[in-house]
Amino acid sequence: MAMFSSAQSLWTKLNKGKASSKTYKAISGVSVRLAWSGSATELAAQPAADVYVDERDRMDDIPGEGDVVTLADARHSTYPDGKTIVTSTPTIGNVETKHHKLTGFEHWDEDTDPEDIVSPIWKLWMQGTKYEWSWPCPECEEYFIPRFKLLKWPEGCSPQKAMHEAALACPHCGSLIPDNQKSKMNARGVYIAPGQTVDKDGNIDGDIPENDTASFWVSGLCSPWKTFGERAKAWLEAVRSGDPGRIQAVLNTGFGELYKTGADSPEWQLVFDRCRSYSTGTIPQDASDRGLALVLTVDVQKNRLEFVVRMWGYGMESWLIDQGQLYGETAHDSVWTDLETLMERKYGLHHIKIALIDSGYNPGDSHKQPVNKIYEFCRRHPGIARATKGKDTQEKPIRANHIDVNYGGRTIKRGLQLWHIDTNFTKSFVYSRIQVPDGEPDLWHLPEDITEDYAKQVTAEAPVNKPSGQVVWVRNRKDNHMLDCEAMQVAAAYMLRIQDKRPRSSSSDQKQPSARGDSYVRNGVKRRRSTFL
Repeated sequence: MAMFSSAQSLWTKLNKGKASSKTYKAISGVSVRLAWSGSATELAAQPAADVYVDERDRMDDIPGEGDVVTLADARHSTYPDGKTIVTSTPTIGNVETKHHKLTGFEHWDEDTDPEDIVSPIWKLWMQGTKYEWSWPCPECEEYFIPRFKLLKWPEGCSPQKAMHEAALACPHCGSLIPDNQKSKMNARGVYIAPGQTVDKDGNIDGDIPENDTASFWVSGLCSPWKTFGERAKAWLEAVRSGDPGRIQAVLNTGFGELYKTGADSPEWQLVFDRCRSYSTGTIPQDASDRGLALVLTVDVQKNRLEFVVRMWGYGMESWLIDQGQLYGETAHDSVWTDLETLMERKYGLHHIKIALIDSGYNPGDSHKQPVNKIYEFCRRHPGIARATKGKDTQEKPIRANHIDVNYGGRTIKRGLQLWHIDTNFTKSFVYSRIQVPDGEPDLWHLPEDITEDYAKQVTAEAPVNKPSGQVVWVRNRKDNHMLDCEAMQVAAAYMLRIQDKRPRSSSSDQKQPSARGDSYVRNGVKRRRSTFL
């Protein structure tokens, strides 16, 4: 209402009284409705020609309903020219820049795997035309796309000094651009998409990408309300505070860029601190003495199976025994035959007790999909093989659902089970064993010939808190198969209830039962022991 009252032309056209409510306004017969993302009823209540969704990254999917934007998009299905406009400050993701080979412009990498991005608005932007705001350098007049990494200030200076001396560096001529040139550059600025070029007069050459979604990104450096110096000062203060949340907030809101993960994942070199004097493929003596179960876990890819074999013992102590790959198209039978051979392999005196196989890769109903190969394999080996699928979070670390049904659609009790794994719990367990504090016992062992690739893969993700408080794991390296396998190892240990097992006490330590009728003295009175229990 304050906004309407501040504009006289709108105020006179606004229907007042009972026709107006907190969530409904009518201006010259045009309906304006306000809704909130937490309510499916609000989002599905009324049709609309234009739907505006603001701050998408601060919203969660509606339980039982799905994506907020998809629900909002359905509101204008009866309008031929209906539109959905989504705006937001981006949040989290690992996206690098990439030079375009033909134009020379540096764009956000459009080949980034969506799994490396948490931010919903950034995913939407990548599905569209991917326009980025560019402006000309006052010195060389060449156009470039402003980003945070082009902001410069004196090395080692204080935040206060950076506020007065920060400037933007031109990537073409290297000249430092002061803040007072910003308005002129914005006046000549243009949006460009990958593959397009701009001459010094601002004329764009190149085809507009074929897409039914127009998407735009602009750096917070272009804002007329904040100077380059104020942005630099806010960044330096956030970095000096050491608070990741504050650093993310400055990068997101101040520059419009994604916060990269990795700070909360252990350094891959720490993995080598867990190495012991035994070789891959062999079981060390302490593992043979204290080990309870040998576990195999498998991560399924298109052309190979990544696997880990680990021995689990009392107190959730474990030893990595073997790890590697079985190559072959997972849609065909040969690689699954190799997996059968691996499952039957004997390590020392021990056999594989349980095998967990991740069914999350490429699920579907087609006979070409590997997920059916996984289910078929588990049905052939019901005593050992179990199909699994990771979930971001759930009430229990592991949970099983029966997925086989009969002709009547009823669940077959003795049919195949799909085990859901809490990936946040299991991956956090692995990281806690890698980052064991000084003075604590080392319970997660690796062979001395472990590879650098394994060390990098097992630390390839980082936990990130979304604005809603939910924890998601984002990759900071492309390959993360060993981490997935090690996380499944933790789930397997819980399936076998390793955490509840205790070593047996020696016979001399066990108390012998009292003889029937044994007597004792209490408070000077001789009593006879009861044998009732």
